[in-house]
Amino acid sequence: MDDTRELQAVFARLADEELLRRITAGGLTDFALPIARAEAHARGLPLPVRPPPDMVVPDEVYHGDFQTVASHLTPTEAHVLCDCLRAGGLPAITADVNLTQAHSWLAPAMGGASVRVPAAFVGEATALLAAFREGSFQLDDDFDESASPAGG
Repeated sequence: MDDTRELQAVFARLADEELLRRITAGGLTDFALPIARAEAHARGLPLPVRPPPDMVVPDEVYHGDFQTVASHLTPTEAHVLCDCLRAGGLPAITADVNLTQAHSWLAPAMGGASVRVPAAFVGEATALLAAFREGSFQLDDDFDESASPAGG
């Protein structure tokens, strides 16, 4: 059996949804894609039209290289600050937390665990971290959890 017939047999055995998924996923070779599309056409399945490669909009926008906005000797501090930035809507990550956790005696030599954000967010991250350190997000003693948006 030649390759074309073998692929025709494979695509003929697939359910409609699976055939369409494979066609649209972009994982088929240039040789297999026309055979799969022909099978879908023979079944009367609607084929999505793909835009030309030069018209494809990237899923993510590049915001610059990640910059360190905070360094701490303990991974816990780095995670708390990273989560604070994420709660503020910033794309933050931690770095060197596993190494610092496993080898805490190395933390001073390597600068500890760090929190990083893309270069485009450094100013906003610095302001948010300053507000956090000043206590701007501190809850009052009479805070009513049931009145919060999360609903306690």
